[in-house]
Amino acid sequence: MSQGDHRLYLYEDIIGLVVNTNGLYVDNRPMNNRKLIAHKGMYNQIKFDIRNRDRKLQNVFSESLSATLINPTTRRRIFTKLLEHTSDIGQVKLVLDEGDLRNVDEGLYTIYVSMTKADGNEYPVYADQNSSVKFQIEIDTQLKHEPVETQLGNTFTQVASTDSGDPANIFTTSALFGNQDRNFSHALHSIAVYPSAYTGNLTIQGSCIENTPNSDEASTDWFNIESNISLSASSDIYHKTFTVNANWIRVIHTPESGTINQILIRN
Repeated sequence: MSQGDHRLYLYEDIIGLVVNTNGLYVDNRPMNNRKLIAHKGMYNQIKFDIRNRDRKLQNVFSESLSATLINPTTRRRIFTKLLEHTSDIGQVKLVLDEGDLRNVDEGLYTIYVSMTKADGNEYPVYADQNSSVKFQIEIDTQLKHEPVETQLGNTFTQVASTDSGDPANIFTTSALFGNQDRNFSHALHSIAVYPSAYTGNLTIQGSCIENTPNSDEASTDWFNIESNISLSASSDIYHKTFTVNANWIRVIHTPESGTINQILIRN
């Protein structure tokens, strides 16, 4: 995560000259010596100071600036993000969260910043005083999070029985791990149910409590994620993908006939 300031320059397309005792030199001194790094699996914030050739900070509060990430091998654009204005004159920031870099491989990429003015046209913002509009950013994966291994639920506990006076026979899996180790707002879960000539109803539930929730089917430790899933004499795999931030996941089912052989969950 880079917290350093990186300078960008706004200037007219005029070459500056510097006079010294040895003659005239083109003013093409590099201004960005810091290496840009963004880490997968984390919130990244990179700040930029917008200056003119005289290195004076420029008021860009009324301007719209954006950063574009390019794959240097394929030259294809990966994404374009608006830069956010800070409270400081001439300073903007690029915010990259885990979701922005989820499908970006490790390595070096090209990034450039542009400005859209009131006339609707897009103008370059230079990375140095030699008219370079692009610079490199390294996408680092040392903090990349891997999904939890596929979890198997193939034993079911009966938590309600008609023999005991309950209105239905209800079975539940154990409490399977949700995304408690990740806690990302886009936390995807995929679940696969393997029935065998099964007729009945399924409910997928989640729990946010820290410790293992109560296994009772009516426990307030649980909330419904997907309910009233009805299968009729089915032996086809039922699958569902959903997004939820929960510490625990379980499936409860009310059979009329047939069996549920196993349940797999991936998150």
